[in-house]
Parts: sequence; C-alpha cells; structure tokens
Amino acid sequence: WAHYVLCYMRNFIAAMFVYYGTAGTFHYFCYVHPQSKKVFEDQNRKRPTWETIKGQIKLSQLSLTIYTMLPVLDEYLIEGGYTRVYHTVQEIGGWQNHIATMGLYFICVEIGVYWMHRTLHTNKFLYKHVHLKHHDYNSAETLTPWASIAFHPLDGMLQASPYVYLLPFIPCHYLTHICMVFFTAIWATYIHDAMDWNVDPVMGSKYHTVHHTHYIY
Repeated sequence: WAHYVLCYMRNFIAAMFVYYGTAGTFHYFCYVHPQSKKVFEDQNRKRPTWETIKGQIKLSQLSLTIYTMLPVLDEYLIEGGYTRVYHTVQEIGGWQNHIATMGLYFICVEIGVYWMHRTLHTNKFLYKHVHLKHHDYNSAETLTPWASIAFHPLDGMLQASPYVYLLPFIPCHYLTHICMVFFTAIWATYIHDAMDWNVDPVMGSKYHTVHHTHYIY
C-alpha cells in the first residue's frame, strides 16, 4: 500500500507540473505575448476574464485529486503482470514489431477515446451528471488553456480509460504508453485555447471550439 500511495503522490505532483506548466505556457502565448493584440484588440474579440480562468484552475485542481488515481491502477496492472506491456524492443521481436504494435495501440486508443467521448454526450445520464460541467464553457470567451481538465474527475477517468483497458490485449512499450498519456495532456490544453490553430491531421483548437459552442459536433 505504501508503494501505491507514493505512486499516487508522484502522479499528483507530476500532473500539477504538466497542467500548470503546459497551460501557463499556452496562456503566455495566447494572452500575454505582444502578438495576442492581433487576435483580440485588433479584431474586437473579448479576452477571457480572470474570474473564468480562476474558476477553471480551481475545478481542475479539485479534479486532479481523483483523476490521478487512474494511473495508479495502470501501474498496479502493469506491475502485477496483468497487461502485455513490455520494456525492451527485443521482448517484442525487434523494431518492426514494436512500431506495428505501437500503431495498433494508438489507433485503438483513438477509437476508444472517440466513442467514450461520444457516449458522454449521447447518454443522457452521463451527460447530465458527468460531462455537462465541462460544457459550462460554451463560448470562445470562456474557453482557455486552463479548461483542459476543468471537468468532473470521472469524466477524465472515463475518457482516459482506453489507455488502460487496452493494455491487457495489445502489447505496448512502457515508455511509449507513458509518452502517449503525457502528450495527450498537452494536446488537451492545445484544443481548449479557442485559437484558430490547426496542425492537420491532428484535431486542433478551431474544431474543438465548435464542439464546445455547438455541442453536437
């Protein structure tokens, strides 16, 4: 138990570094950098209020206390031998197999995340009691990088669950798995800043803003 308590503390502290570091960096380039004047003042666009940002930070911090329990379960399953996670390329039979299984895992995770997110919208109970809080931010003025994990903790755990429940079925290198989870956190920050940035074919903030303002997209 001591090991997993320490694991939780590590996850919690690391998650705060990722959240505040990533959102803080995006905040600077979105709202502080001199170029931000072209986006807001020159286009008569409203900036998010400090009240909105503080509310998102508070909700995110509360969510993190529970949300970071999911990686503890992840660690338990891996260390207990309940997954097909491997630690060296040789274990999977070389780089070709490593790249193939990494691609398969990534595709299945993407499909799983998509359908989980879609279900959080189409299931009336889940939408009302779990996902709706995140959609309080329903305009460009209320979407900021700080909103990335401003949600019900169960919301985040459900959407991230494909990263965990696929591991017993699809081989994945441990560091690949951790890196994918890490970059998902950065991506989630990027798509909530309400800017017109797109990095095709990766879904960008331009599309996700439409999702928040129109719900059904």
